Amino acid sequence: MVQASAQQCESVQQIIDIAATAEALAVTALGGAIAEAQAGRLALDAEQIQVLQAARFAEEAHYRFLVSAGAHALTHTFTLPDPAIIADVPTFLNTIIGLEEAFIAAYMAAAQVFAIHGRPDLVAYAMQTAAVEGDHRAHARFYAIRAGVVEGVPNNLAFESALFSSLGEAAAALHALGWIGGSGPQLVYPGPGEIIDPGMLSAVA
Repeated sequence: MVQASAQQCESVQQIIDIAATAEALAVTALGGAIAEAQAGRLALDAEQIQVLQAARFAEEAHYRFLVSAGAHALTHTFTLPDPAIIADVPTFLNTIIGLEEAFIAAYMAAAQVFAIHGRPDLVAYAMQTAAVEGDHRAHARFYAIRAGVVEGVPNNLAFESALFSSLGEAAAALHALGWIGGSGPQLVYPGPGEIIDPGMLSAVA
């Protein structure tokens, strides 16, 4: 039964390729946001910029782990769906929250398929990464609440939402949102600026 399920699922290679693409997107998009904030065009303070730098460093660590596991990103060129994402703080924060929720759901789906394929090492990676993406979501919600963009508390979930049943669905969502193959300005991995380690992170999976 497990073998039959594995045959019906996406392959490990397909999953890690899509995951690497998503991580490359995260690194690139955060690089653009940080650059705009440092230039004074996205109204974030020094603390918020440091949090974004830490998040970008973590996403790069995820990307490098996947590449070391044999992943090949499907593209390193992305598109910005809406220029307001890196110019307007409410739009930026809502976008980050939405992307993090999608990434968490994608890793939840990946963990299930890795288990079916008998890859406990990659199950562990998926869960480790999903937990970090949850941290990023909570940070974004904290700043969004402080800015009056959303209501409630940063850690407002007991269970994350299973938005996808496959990584293909997650990839399709990025296409539909205009992050891949869209009509907006192009963003090329790794994006502008140096990927900075704030000196407080563990980048070991």
